[in-house]
Amino acid sequence: MNELERARRLIGRFIQAVNDRDAPRAQACLAPGARLIFPGPTVFHEVADFLAWSGPRYESVLYTYGPMERAERTDATVVYAQGVVSGVFADGVVFEGVRYVDRFEIVEDLIVSKEVWSDMGDRLRKLGR
Repeated sequence: MNELERARRLIGRFIQAVNDRDAPRAQACLAPGARLIFPGPTVFHEVADFLAWSGPRYESVLYTYGPMERAERTDATVVYAQGVVSGVFADGVVFEGVRYVDRFEIVEDLIVSKEVWSDMGDRLRKLGR
């Protein structure tokens, strides 16, 4: 299995655990001290903290990945993953097709960094939030 395929499988396990809101299973995909960086920037080191932060905002959320590309680096596997997020806000308003790009840094088959660029802020502005 090549480097991109190993990274793709790790990312898949991580995002499935996040979609399932299974913090311990998602955390197991992260290296000690890993950073989850969201627009703002808002930074988390623990998946449970991210889920607690996002919990009051959403009734449900589903992240779906599309294309992934590996970037060249000697000290880490860097993967850019495009996707869309859909779900239901806490007030019952449904959303879908919100684009995002995640940049993962992977070392020794663990995620050391996940940085997110997303259209969610634009979607929230359009909804008057």
